Formats: sequence, C-alpha cells, structure tokens
Amino acid sequence: MRLARHRQLDALCGAYLLGTLRPQARRRFARALQEEPLVALRLAYWQRTFAVKYSEKIAISPRAGGWQRLQRELGLARYRAPWWRRTGFWRAWAVAASLALVIALALPLATLLRETGAGNLVEVAVLQSASGGPPVSAALSSDRRVLTLHAARPVLASSQSSYELWLLPREGGAPISLAVLGSLDARIDVNAQIAQRVRAGAKFAVSVEPAGGSPTGAPTGPVIMVGEIRA
Repeated sequence: MRLARHRQLDALCGAYLLGTLRPQARRRFARALQEEPLVALRLAYWQRTFAVKYSEKIAISPRAGGWQRLQRELGLARYRAPWWRRTGFWRAWAVAASLALVIALALPLATLLRETGAGNLVEVAVLQSASGGPPVSAALSSDRRVLTLHAARPVLASSQSSYELWLLPREGGAPISLAVLGSLDARIDVNAQIAQRVRAGAKFAVSVEPAGGSPTGAPTGPVIMVGEIRA
C-alpha cells in the first residue's frame, strides 16, 4: 500500500518527526519520502507548521552565584556521590571507549574502501532534455551497485506526478524500471542482475508518471530525458 494514500499519513509524519516510529516503519517511511512525492510534501508541511524558532527576547540569564545559593540553601552537598559512583563519570568513560572503538573500526574500513574503490563514483551518462532543461549526471559506483543522479539545478516532480527512471537495454526489449523519484537528485541501489545490464550502449531515460509511478510497469507518460551509457 502506498503511504501517500494511507489514512493515517499525518500521524505517521508526526511520529517520524518525533522519532517514535519503530525501525522497520521508519525505514519504510524514509523509502516513501524518496519514492512518493506526496509523502515528502506532507512531511514538509508539518515541518513548517511545527518549526520552533529561538528568540533572544525570551532568553534569561541566571544571576551570578545562583547555583551556589541553591546548593547551600537545599543542602545538596550531602547528596554528592564519590567520583567512582557518579553516573557522569561512567557516561564519559563509555563515550570515550565508544569513540576509540569507532576510530579503530573506521581506519581499516577506510583502507579497504581505498583498496577496493567501493566508495568511488564515476560518471557514466549525462541525461539531456529535448526542451533544453538542465542536464542530469548519472554516476555509478565502482562495484556497480549504487547509482546517483545529480541535476545541474533542482528538478522536482509536481504534487500529482512522479519521475520514473528507466534502463533501456542495449540489446533492446522492454524498459526496466530502476526507481520512482520525487526529484532528479537521488541515490539508487542497483541489484546485481540489473547491474550487469548497465553497460555501454544501453540508455537511461526519465518519464513523467502518475504519483507513485507507472501503473503498468512500462512508461505511460512523456519521456523528458534520455542519456546513453558510456561505460
């Protein structure tokens, strides 16, 4: 079921903003933000509605010595625990240990990425519009599993439509849907079977489809951009 049609979409947006969604539901909602423009627009509405702006006019600076006076009048000193029993000490120790672990793991990972080139992106195509719109660069990771699109300037679908990215195989045949997008700046995971077909001579194409993508599994709206894959 498309979240854009969910009767509890507003409640889901609120839970997403508050961080109360369960991990699986949060991942599904984040995926819907990329694939369903109506969901992204509704979330943006609630973000604007509940945005809280800080004003210096309501800031109040405490009087000098205020905390010391409270400690003295309430006799808080008798509740002060020894350093080895303080929560703050162990919390700081845990943060330091976690940071050391992250550094220890990050260094080998960075080395592995440099050696394998898994983090590198190489431009493989430039999608052009016959109407003279901004070009869109398509880049592929060295392991051919991640495809990124980057438009020369923002290109957003309307609230009633979506963009759909297609692969036109070099050998011909039916177009293959790669992603439904709300904008032409995107990161797309490519499965191994399709990655083998992203090669020189094939093409990327973008069509305008109803919100949520093509209802037939094939392009139904106008194709607005095409680019041939170079490698």
